[in-house]
Amino acid sequence: MGRKKYEVWELLCRNKGHEEKMMYEGDGNYVCPVCGDVYHDPDYDDDGDDSESLSVYDAADIWLSNGKDEDYTFGYSVEELERALR
Repeated sequence: MGRKKYEVWELLCRNKGHEEKMMYEGDGNYVCPVCGDVYHDPDYDDDGDDSESLSVYDAADIWLSNGKDEDYTFGYSVEELERALR
């Protein structure tokens, strides 16, 4: 469950019809060099961050305490969770 590399896109600012190429500033933020409009790509935030994810051991404990309900796998496979419980 590692963080995926964020792919930078070429975006056009359509503010006031000037269609200028927006500049990538990092952290999913793009800024128009003409009008200063800022766009934040929500896909940047969806990549996840290992520091905020559950370990397989913690996920397995939660999964077990919820009767091995599929809604509590936290992105791990059942096999991974079973191994973590051993």
